Amino acid sequence: MRALPVLIAALLAVPAAAAAPVATLVAIPVPPSVDRAALEKLFDASQPQYRAIPGLIRKYYTIGDDKRAGGIYLWTSRAAAEAFYTEAWRAGVQKRWGQPASVSYFDVPIVLDGANAAAGAR
Repeated sequence: MRALPVLIAALLAVPAAAAAPVATLVAIPVPPSVDRAALEKLFDASQPQYRAIPGLIRKYYTIGDDKRAGGIYLWTSRAAAEAFYTEAWRAGVQKRWGQPASVSYFDVPIVLDGANAAAGAR
């Protein structure tokens, strides 16, 4: 019976696993007056601000066939993503675009780099 307390103590001493990555999909309806060229110009101008966001690994700027724009983001953790998508962020989107943004969260158990797929990258 002494083994059980030792096992429990050992398990409790193991550091918590690192936070799992999270992906988000952000979509904002684009006003009819904003064309693709204008969107691309806005996207390009916004790059420096996104490079400075803590926890952001990657951002794909997106323009959908459904007249929505936004991005697919890969974050180090859900906490990092939630720290970015604040009420102030939502209000800023509403003010700039005249529409609210939708934000969807996705757990990311595996990240595969296509260039390394043959090597079994994980």
